[in-house]
Amino acid sequence: MIKKAGNLFAAAYLILIFGVYPFYMKEGYVDIGKAKYLFFLCCSLAATGILTLIGIICKIQSLLLQYKQNKLHFPDLSGLSSTDMFVMLFATELFLSFVYSDHRQEALWGTEGWYMGLVLFLSLCALYFLISRFWRAGSLVWYTGIVVSGIVFLLGILDRFSLYLIPLEIRQSGFISTLGNINWFCGYLSVLAPLGTCPLIFQESSDVLNHQPQRLICTVYTLIAFTAGFCQGSSSIFLFWAALFFGLLWIAAPRRLWLINCLLPFSLWCFSAQLMRILLFLFPGGYNYEKDNLCLRLAGSDGILLIGTATLILFLFLNKKSKTATNNALSGISSGKTTRRVLAGLLLAALSAWLCLSCINTSHGISFLSDNSLFLLDPSWGNGRGAALKAGYQLFVRMPPLKKVLGAGPDCFSSLAYSIPEVAAELNNAFGGSRLTNAHNELLTCLVNTGIAGTFFYLGIFLSFTGRCIKRGDRQKALYLLAVSAFCYLTHNLVSFSQVLNLPFIFLLMGMGEAILRQGKSNS
Repeated sequence: MIKKAGNLFAAAYLILIFGVYPFYMKEGYVDIGKAKYLFFLCCSLAATGILTLIGIICKIQSLLLQYKQNKLHFPDLSGLSSTDMFVMLFATELFLSFVYSDHRQEALWGTEGWYMGLVLFLSLCALYFLISRFWRAGSLVWYTGIVVSGIVFLLGILDRFSLYLIPLEIRQSGFISTLGNINWFCGYLSVLAPLGTCPLIFQESSDVLNHQPQRLICTVYTLIAFTAGFCQGSSSIFLFWAALFFGLLWIAAPRRLWLINCLLPFSLWCFSAQLMRILLFLFPGGYNYEKDNLCLRLAGSDGILLIGTATLILFLFLNKKSKTATNNALSGISSGKTTRRVLAGLLLAALSAWLCLSCINTSHGISFLSDNSLFLLDPSWGNGRGAALKAGYQLFVRMPPLKKVLGAGPDCFSSLAYSIPEVAAELNNAFGGSRLTNAHNELLTCLVNTGIAGTFFYLGIFLSFTGRCIKRGDRQKALYLLAVSAFCYLTHNLVSFSQVLNLPFIFLLMGMGEAILRQGKSNS
């Protein structure tokens, strides 16, 4: 009975966060970061306290039963997964980083407006364990996350074209939907969008005209999510799309029909660019963001329309041609491994080509084969991200050995940066009155804030979780969605950062994934 109560409360908490949290605002966009943070923290601390109490009661009951049966034994750590261990080590390192920090007040709560301090991180680590131990996989939480995120994306599209369904005290073009600025919107999208997009490749039937309701819903959702990505205007969204399609191909590699099905989300991506083009035609003066961006250039391309049409025709043709509904491997598991090796090789080749071209451009001070800063590693690279990356590198290099291991303290990037006159001067010159709170690269920010140890444990959480989900995904397809979400989060944050609208969701999703993994293990 007490475990059932724990499951019900865990599910209620997840529905509250996935269903209500994205919409919560106080005084419109005034201090939206603080309002979101306080809402999440208050709900999460209450949930942590109640679930911890339920866990203690469950443990006492278990010990009493063991005592009656004369089977008392020491705690068995064999039930801890590799992800569990990394989360525990990361939480321990966070505390040590806080203890040895020179900016403890900042490290405790986090920089004002961002709040990525010790309190939030430890709360997320605790929630990961509590959700993974109490939540029993159910569809209501999934549906809530998909439906609500779809509404949030739709509001983002409307806001971009000055169609405001929600009256707010302050309106700025930099703020969209109910989430805040572009970076926050993209961060939320990179974590939640895979939940409704990935199921498109899992269709087992070879008859595409025999639609299952799930495919139709996911098709509409994907079109909305991709269009929202094109509307918001940030080039960082292309990293998310690259990670999403790479993840889909990696998962689908051993299966014929799944590989064919990957053509559908790609065609929807092309058509979403054309939908953006239609919106620009219908509301020529409504678009309220800068028009010189990669998203709009692609939206206006006839080539994207031709590619999307050709991809859809190929998808329909291959689906009709395929007579089997058993979703057999291309030529067995070995072909899947070969396909994945090819994907890994292509990714490595693309990264190597970008690095070589960037080094050539940077060494000569020119932008060869590029009319922007993408291939020129200077302070203006990535819309000013180059200056932020340089600052992060300078901070880490200047740290003493102990700080390099433990870091300056959770969310202490800003305090450390502006305490060093030379770095502060460069940042003021690059960003003016805006205060830089991170390196716009999560791993580099993590190196500064939590050191080498913290970055290693943090990265270990994601890599171990993603690998385990992919390994067990054939038994429970929901694990594939979570693996892609984690991969997209890390990839997008190569040029972005953790904040209160992406980090909490990915930790909760990993807790849900761990719950599914544990339940599958106990049932096998």
